[in-house]
Amino acid sequence: MDFIKKHYEKIILAVVLLGLAGAAASLPFLVSSIRVELEESIRPTKPKEFQPKDLSDKIALLNRAKKPKSAIVAGPDHNTFNPVGWLDNNGTLVKDRFYGRKGPNALKIIETNPLYLRISFNADKEIKEENPRYSFAVTREAAEKKSERRKVTRFARLRDKNDIFILKEVKGNPLKPDAFVLELLDSNQAITVEALQPFTEVTGYKADLEYPAAKPRKFTSQRKGDKISIEKRNYKVVFVSETEVVLSDEKTSKHTTITSGLISN
Repeated sequence: MDFIKKHYEKIILAVVLLGLAGAAASLPFLVSSIRVELEESIRPTKPKEFQPKDLSDKIALLNRAKKPKSAIVAGPDHNTFNPVGWLDNNGTLVKDRFYGRKGPNALKIIETNPLYLRISFNADKEIKEENPRYSFAVTREAAEKKSERRKVTRFARLRDKNDIFILKEVKGNPLKPDAFVLELLDSNQAITVEALQPFTEVTGYKADLEYPAAKPRKFTSQRKGDKISIEKRNYKVVFVSETEVVLSDEKTSKHTTITSGLISN
């Protein structure tokens, strides 16, 4: 007890020094911990991926605005400014939907359909090693002659010429080709026919026409070169596209163009 009384100041000093030593010893760990926390707090985080706003409905409205539909205020489909007339059909009144027009001017396009050129390689045919010859199936739907519209087979060696094409090139192994380059005789067009994929191209159109007189008539599958008779006059179809048909009067050579309901001479 006397020892403590005599040396309590030294004891207190020793305790303080031990505390300071402990604090000093823990300081590096504390600094390291704080440094890690600071690095974590200032480390850049990966930004969230930008999610664009759905503007599909707005884009659809813009596309519609680019192709506005014209209002029909006259003609066969609307009578706002042109009241419809009537025809006497054996005592029965029939609506004159074409306002007295006759001849080709009264024709209306009901529907058009594409005509295709199709050429495919007959891979199932045997190919001989010596001077190989290849078989092709050809369909020409737009041909003027009916006999030329059916599917036919044509054989050709490299650089051979037949009535439809010239075989210009064989790609890949000659005994197991990948594709062929053909030159079409009627157009001088070079085309590629894949061994496993037929070549297909729109080469014309056919149209269904209606002549809505007192006794309506329909002319179906009309194509270039066909002939029709209206009101005792003969007309030749000289052009057909997806949206129009052009007729030529065989007597006067006058052309009449029918375009999706719109008539022009």
